[in-house]
Amino acid sequence: MAKNKKRKKPSKTPHSSHTGFKHSQSYLETCYATAKRIIRAVGEDETLFDAFTKRQKKDLFRITITPPYVAAKRGHKVPKPFLRYIQENLTDFMRLKPFNEEHGVSYMDIVTVGQCLLLSFDAEANRNYLPSPQIDIVKHLLDVFHEKHIFADSQLKVVGAIRISLMSLSQPNFRIYGLDTVQPEALIDRPVVQQMQYITTHECQKLHFTHHGKEHLAYRIFLAPISEFPSAAAYIPKDEVIPGARHEMQMDIYIQAHALHRLKERVDAIYPVIRNQYIYLSLMCSKTIRGADGKLYIPYFLPETNVELHLGYFAFTVKGNNLIVLTFLPLFSQRVPEGKILSERLQLSQEDVTYLGMDRLSFFFDVDIDQIPALKKVLFDELHLEYIRDLYKTFCDKDQALIGKRTSFVKNFFSKIETNDIQPDHGEE
Repeated sequence: MAKNKKRKKPSKTPHSSHTGFKHSQSYLETCYATAKRIIRAVGEDETLFDAFTKRQKKDLFRITITPPYVAAKRGHKVPKPFLRYIQENLTDFMRLKPFNEEHGVSYMDIVTVGQCLLLSFDAEANRNYLPSPQIDIVKHLLDVFHEKHIFADSQLKVVGAIRISLMSLSQPNFRIYGLDTVQPEALIDRPVVQQMQYITTHECQKLHFTHHGKEHLAYRIFLAPISEFPSAAAYIPKDEVIPGARHEMQMDIYIQAHALHRLKERVDAIYPVIRNQYIYLSLMCSKTIRGADGKLYIPYFLPETNVELHLGYFAFTVKGNNLIVLTFLPLFSQRVPEGKILSERLQLSQEDVTYLGMDRLSFFFDVDIDQIPALKKVLFDELHLEYIRDLYKTFCDKDQALIGKRTSFVKNFFSKIETNDIQPDHGEE
């Protein structure tokens, strides 16, 4: 019987080193074209990039910087659907939002190819191995990049985009989501540098206060804390609330759970994440308005426009240096300007408004107001509330039978008013 011959162990192919990492030619060509666009975007001649040799260009892009990736920080539990929502919003922002529209540079270009170019230029400037004129071009472009602050500004925009998503998901009376930013390490010998953005969770801050002789509880408003909590608490200038106060004095903002529940009931035709986002932006950015009852209110408005388009109002009180939101008033409450005008023109009581369902935003989507001339005249011709009807037109894709039923109900209520020649009362000249 023949003896078994010992088989030679197959020799292992040594792993390629990081410095030998190769990119595809199509990837490199894309990087080169993007680099030229970025150079044009900072006001320089793109032919500066052509001064580098083929080998030097490859060396500039031997590393890859990934787009920012969102994950939960260790020890912080964040629902996976929330992480997907934040990542999708961030990716859409970076791809669709132009950093420089004229030269076709997006924020995605800046945070990937641009950051890679910056790290490579920085490394080459420190090593000083390149011959002239290439090293002179590297130092010149590096100075221009730093002078224009394009990478610092792009990082702020990325953080801002994430913060908007975090505001949409945070619940002041439940949990606040924050952000812990981690800068990519400038390790030139690594083929890939992962940009991580870690989502953190924070418990709400409570405030016990007395109002009309009763004990109440409110929760502090935060704008997606960054790194150190509570580094991004919401404030409102004190002179917006108390006439004569110094502008530099800030008031902390708190809100009752009651106000959040009322807003959810009455602004019922907007996605919850968007409705949440508007709470933060309205309380931070809006000015108080004098209501029909002489009291001050904070408008709840659409932040996408230059003009404030109101969807309701926050009623509040002041306790020391704290502004406390007590409740949410619908747009047609008789305590606010729009509600007073509606009541006077159509002789509607607050009970009538509630009966018709006009205290809810969905009224504009469930009822064909064009079929009710008296109501249309006040809402659209005088109060100019077409923006509510046009808001998120996807909500208009409803059961037409239901809309017809609601419209008939409201139309019958106004049938007597429509037979009268009602003229808007603009007051004395």
